[in-house]
Amino acid sequence: MEGRWRDALLLVELRRRRRVARLLRRMDRLDARSAPRRPGGGHRRSAAAASVVVLMLGGLFVASMLGDDGSVSSASDFPDRPADAEQQPIGSPVTVADRSDDYAFVEMQDGGTDPVTYDPCVPIHLVVDTRRMVDDGMQMLEEALDEVRDATGLSLIVDGLTDEPARDDGTVTDADGAWLPVTVSWSDPKESSRLEGDVAGFAGSASVDRDGRRWFVTGSVVLDGPQLAEILDGPRGWQSARSVVMHELAHLVGLDHVDAPGQLMQPEGSDSLTSWGAGDLTGLAALGRGTCIDY
Repeated sequence: MEGRWRDALLLVELRRRRRVARLLRRMDRLDARSAPRRPGGGHRRSAAAASVVVLMLGGLFVASMLGDDGSVSSASDFPDRPADAEQQPIGSPVTVADRSDDYAFVEMQDGGTDPVTYDPCVPIHLVVDTRRMVDDGMQMLEEALDEVRDATGLSLIVDGLTDEPARDDGTVTDADGAWLPVTVSWSDPKESSRLEGDVAGFAGSASVDRDGRRWFVTGSVVLDGPQLAEILDGPRGWQSARSVVMHELAHLVGLDHVDAPGQLMQPEGSDSLTSWGAGDLTGLAALGRGTCIDY
């Protein structure tokens, strides 16, 4: 096996991006909805309904996060403040000594100056589907998570295992009204057609809007277990396979592809590139400096 693989974004054609742009413009024209008041919650601040905004990750989650007719789902109400939320950002991004402009964000706030981010005051909870996982895959995931934690300052916590697939119908809250956890799935091309060919993984997050600002609140990471097992047999097996997981987790938190040498967020990976570049670190640090949600 040649030591190269591709991420899902490489498969997306320009016409898909244009279609997405048209759908997003149509979403922006939807009338604003007022959220129902919380029963017995008169002392709480009234919140607008959290309308789901589709995040384009690898260009592939867009279609799956929309209904068949292109409609957009919305949460019935904005959740209560999570019990594990802090009053200030939980961590701090890494200090990047050699800053670089070789990075891009998946989604920008209206006005185009700041990226859409996860709430840095709240842990990002994850559950893992291990059915196609490589040997020692949980250790590999934790090492990749550590790389993202260190670069962004975000808190990413693995809660446990799941055998349920990630929701792809626009739902962002569970039956109790809390944000759904991120699902990390070790899969294969039989279960996910997006992994056909040399696509080693894809990932994405859904964002919600409140008072004119958006935040990522949940998402999914899908990894090709059999292909990563082959990468593990390559020249720099563990480091190369882990770099694929790092790449997809960076997509999850909002970092897009960049066509720049030396950056892990290039759309095509190789055995010779297994750690963050200066541009990757600069972009990840910015994604860790988002604002906290005012629940």
